[in-house]
Amino acid sequence: MTIGTLGISGQNTASATLSDLNDRLKLARAQKAEAQKTAADTLNEMPKKTRDDARARAKAKVMQLVERLKIIKELGKSDPKIMAKMLANLMKELKAAVKDYAKAGGNDMDVSGFSAAQSAASQPVPNSDTETQPAEAAEEAGFTDDTDSVSEDKAAEAKPTAETNAPSEATAPYIPTAADIKGAAEAYVKTERQRAEGELMEVNDFMKQVRGLVKVVKDLFETAKIKLAFQKVDKDTVEAFKSSGKDMEEIDKVLLDLNKGLDDERAVYGPRAAIYA
Repeated sequence: MTIGTLGISGQNTASATLSDLNDRLKLARAQKAEAQKTAADTLNEMPKKTRDDARARAKAKVMQLVERLKIIKELGKSDPKIMAKMLANLMKELKAAVKDYAKAGGNDMDVSGFSAAQSAASQPVPNSDTETQPAEAAEEAGFTDDTDSVSEDKAAEAKPTAETNAPSEATAPYIPTAADIKGAAEAYVKTERQRAEGELMEVNDFMKQVRGLVKVVKDLFETAKIKLAFQKVDKDTVEAFKSSGKDMEEIDKVLLDLNKGLDDERAVYGPRAAIYA
């Protein structure tokens, strides 16, 4: 009696130990899978973070140049030559900032994926009331009441095997319905459209700010030119005018290319996205 009790106790202890080991293994696998997913997400986000950081630096530089321009305007009131040279340096820095912004890369938009989701979201969901039920399908296929007993006998014979082979509710794979797919597609389209509009607006604001800055610089150069019309102009001042003109042309080209690259996205994401042109 004592030996039997000890044997049962030993089996229970072994079972408990094995169960605990299995739980630890499951936990370890889950933690490893979560760590791998986090690492993968981090890697996927790196290009976007790199782009965003580069854009942020370029925008910060433009803001610095806007503030510096205010100082240049004050200093240039008494000496147009100094103003022209300072404006020339400012234009070189602005050109570098605009190029850095453009080189950072385009917006993070999956145009093909959005189009596919938009198509799925526009599909009508079948009406469940009009769907053919199993019994109706059987009648339409030509089965009569005379075959019911035969069908029942066959079902009874096959029942044990069906129960054995059928997956349980816990392990059965989830098959999304048409309504599930439509709902997920609609949510994706809404989220992506909002994000796309936000990114397009951000790029548009940057281009608008740069163009506004260039216009102010151009007007100041015209003012300096008028003041210097009856003065002797040194070589450095002449070079400042020439180099600034070239820099303005380059900036305009970079902005045109940047804007053109967003045309496809504006067309896909709808009328509101087209506002940011």
